[in-house]
Amino acid sequence: MRGFGNGPMDVPGEPPRMGTQRASQTTNCLLRKTELGKVKTITSTLPPEDFAYGVSRARDEEGAREVTFKWVMHQPNPDAKPGPDFKAMNVLAVHNEVIKAQDQRDFRMLHPKTLKEGVQGKLKSHDPLPSDYNPEHTYGRQSCHRTLEEFRAVGPTPHMKNVVQGSFQHDWIHQNMMKHSMMAEKQRRLPPQSTKASEGHALRAKKLLDPEEKDMWKMKKFSRVTAKVNSNNYTCADDV
Repeated sequence: MRGFGNGPMDVPGEPPRMGTQRASQTTNCLLRKTELGKVKTITSTLPPEDFAYGVSRARDEEGAREVTFKWVMHQPNPDAKPGPDFKAMNVLAVHNEVIKAQDQRDFRMLHPKTLKEGVQGKLKSHDPLPSDYNPEHTYGRQSCHRTLEEFRAVGPTPHMKNVVQGSFQHDWIHQNMMKHSMMAEKQRRLPPQSTKASEGHALRAKKLLDPEEKDMWKMKKFSRVTAKVNSNNYTCADDV
């Protein structure tokens, strides 16, 4: 049909589309235009509104609450096969004068050796610790006993009263305040000081800019005599 403003390809608010308009053109994303200020026009057939996209999975009964309130330690498999004993194979290769990497690989394939114990035995094969025999054993040393090097570096052992009251914090603040005042004093801008040469130049410039008017010296008997010639060198005070 001809487009006169009511065709399937017409967009409200825009001039009507001229020419033949078919219903099949509404599914062509290259021909279908979108109304200004609205979402893009859908050109494909969508499922109904109550359709749920994605995969629906069954809810796991064990949620975050059960996981956090019940902590299960990992238990290694005691029946796990022992892995290769590279340390024993390397020692055996050295005894047989096999020192190259390629030769060692071939030697391991011909003379394989595995660990004597499984994972469970490997966990128990560590060296015994003092806490294994004495549960009340405390590792380290007491902080009240300092070596001579520590004493020279940080001073004597602090008293617990100073630690609880935070006296070290107050000392640190006081030291930084003193450093701040010292740095501010160093960074204070000093006014420039004049030199004798600069003072002389300033005085000379002042005299040139503001010259003092001085009367030319005359004898007293000629001081009241009127000038007969105009001159720019001086000004006669009693010129009539």
